[in-house]
Amino acid sequence: MPTTATPTMTIAEADQRLARNEYDFVALMAKGDHHFGLGELRAAGSFFGMAVSVAQSGRPADALEAQRAIRAMQDIQQQFVRHLVESLASSGHSRADWHPRFAQSIAMMVGVAERPAENRTYPAMPSVYYYPGLPHVEFADTKQFAWREAVEGKVEQIAKEARTLLAGSGSFKPYVQAEADRAQADMHGMLDNDDWSSLDLIEKGEPVDDHVRHAPVAYKTITEEVPVCTIPNRAPTLLLSLLKAGKRIPPHHGMLNPRYICHLPLIVPGDGALRLGTQKREWRFGELIAFDDTIEHEAWNHSAKDRLVLLFDVWRPELEEIEQAQIAALFTAVDSAR
Repeated sequence: MPTTATPTMTIAEADQRLARNEYDFVALMAKGDHHFGLGELRAAGSFFGMAVSVAQSGRPADALEAQRAIRAMQDIQQQFVRHLVESLASSGHSRADWHPRFAQSIAMMVGVAERPAENRTYPAMPSVYYYPGLPHVEFADTKQFAWREAVEGKVEQIAKEARTLLAGSGSFKPYVQAEADRAQADMHGMLDNDDWSSLDLIEKGEPVDDHVRHAPVAYKTITEEVPVCTIPNRAPTLLLSLLKAGKRIPPHHGMLNPRYICHLPLIVPGDGALRLGTQKREWRFGELIAFDDTIEHEAWNHSAKDRLVLLFDVWRPELEEIEQAQIAALFTAVDSAR
């Protein structure tokens, strides 16, 4: 049986069906076949993978087509591995030079090694990339950060800038948004839901000039004082995160664990908190919080007013510079794969 087939419908027809039912197996397979035919292997793998998940869940699906999707994913994976190794080498990171933790992360990423079992209720479970060998930390002790005082010392100015943006100088958008070229299930009702919204000062690693000009202190403080996580097309992240009055963010996991997510609370109406793993923290104005967001976490704002924090990401302090460079090069390689 061939790996791919002639799509059973147009992309527009598949999109219409998926808008009505995100678990439409036939439409998912059609999207996978279209992307595969165009050489867009990452997108194809996303839709074939979602189709397999639908079949395994017991929802309506064709068993033979599900097997074809599995073979397509295996083919895509083999091509992807070759591309990663070649791309890393061309950027100066040949296999022989890989840091041991980085090498292990690649082995797990491509399925030739398994992650060691952990006897934890709430292990780190990144949705995109797991980096091994790091200590399990839920909330980090921010006193270890030499830059903490520089950030907290600017909170009044940053909060003033944030209130200006909140008043209308910038537009907030749902924190979780759909991507047209990726299969994406709704995250507990948060997809395109503005109960939890954000305004980017840096988006996909690049400054958003229209927003930065209204928040120069926030931008300058974080980009110049903080060891921000730098991954092309992904990080650093710098944004205002708004949680509406009376709303909550359901339990979920972040994307990658070589970083900490940081909150600098700017508007704290009270009666709200962040639960991460086994611990809980309440936001306090101007007091930095840092945590591993790949551990299951949720947040709530039971007050009558909106909560606002400045959110940014930093490298885990355990990482060596060569590891940071290799992780960044890995994602450049991933993004260059079609």
